[in-house]
Amino acid sequence: MDKLKQCYKVLPMVVFLIFLGVMAVLLFALPDKDYSENEKRYLAGPPEFTAEKILSGETQEELEKYTADQIPGRDFYVGVNAYWNLATGRNAAQDIYYCDDDYLINAPKALDEAIFTNNLTRFDQFAGQLGVPADMIMVPSTGYLMEEVLPTFHGEYDDDQLYTMAQAQLQNIRLVDVRDALKEGKAGGQVCYRTDHHLTSYGNYLLYRAYQVAQGAPYLSRDAYSVTSYDGFYGTAWSGSGYWGVAPDQLEVWDSGIQPTVTLIDGGAEPQVSDSLFFPSHLEEMDKYPVFLDGNHSLVTIHNPAAAGSGSVLVIRDSYAHCFSTFLAANYENVYLVDLRYYRSSLSQFVAEHPVDKVLYLYGVDNLVSDTNSAWLQ
Repeated sequence: MDKLKQCYKVLPMVVFLIFLGVMAVLLFALPDKDYSENEKRYLAGPPEFTAEKILSGETQEELEKYTADQIPGRDFYVGVNAYWNLATGRNAAQDIYYCDDDYLINAPKALDEAIFTNNLTRFDQFAGQLGVPADMIMVPSTGYLMEEVLPTFHGEYDDDQLYTMAQAQLQNIRLVDVRDALKEGKAGGQVCYRTDHHLTSYGNYLLYRAYQVAQGAPYLSRDAYSVTSYDGFYGTAWSGSGYWGVAPDQLEVWDSGIQPTVTLIDGGAEPQVSDSLFFPSHLEEMDKYPVFLDGNHSLVTIHNPAAAGSGSVLVIRDSYAHCFSTFLAANYENVYLVDLRYYRSSLSQFVAEHPVDKVLYLYGVDNLVSDTNSAWLQ
């Protein structure tokens, strides 16, 4: 009987050691994964063992990252950790709130006034140099727009403060205030994705309509589009949260029927030319958002021959403009989209070669307080 009691005492330790042993064997026996489809990021590879790296501690750090990323069943453990944090009152432990109606919403970013004001100063100075009408759209954060679904205890979103600061600072750029258009538009449909930080196609239609109204220009009515819905869209908020049990979004493609020429340009790579604003191969992926203009590219040009004579617009932007520009393209002969995260040529020279009638800066507010790539604007 005493021996049996002793066995019971050591049994948990033995099971734990066996578990560790099995996991260690599997870690080194199974092939490494380069990319996590769920988390939408590249995983750490095996560490490099050199005397210099071992002595500096770099190898140990790389080994820790490697084992954390390559552990067998990683997706399961990430999910367990996320739901455990939620159950123990640590919502947003991964900087993403689990909200009512299964919304996954990024927690507010810290307001870095220096980055924000530097970005606006550079944009404003460049607009003054070009000497053509310039506007800015700051896309509000999902947390600001969907405050009613946020958990009881949550951080404060600085969107209103950022709008006030921008209105006081901008001299050569008109700020197009889209806050009310998006908030009031919620009565007519889903404005924000549940699993992604971008606006839905309907939300982007509201954005496009607000911009055209601010221009005193016509816009297409909602019934002018052929709308097709696609199931199974898992956005970046879902990927960063670990809440794998949350159902996916529907992604809608609103097609106005225009037949443009779309050119995708990245550095020294050969330009890719398409006759569509939409790239349906991405609809087979978990993150379907790149269906709009094929995702991130340093320069995208859209030529719409049906809008000949309607002018050209330069859009300096982040990824919030991908879907938005599929609406904008119907009203302009040329739309030039420049992403300063990747574009390293002289934009002044580009405009000299491709004259534009107006400029639009379109950014999510979260990026304006964190992204420093406006320094490349020249």
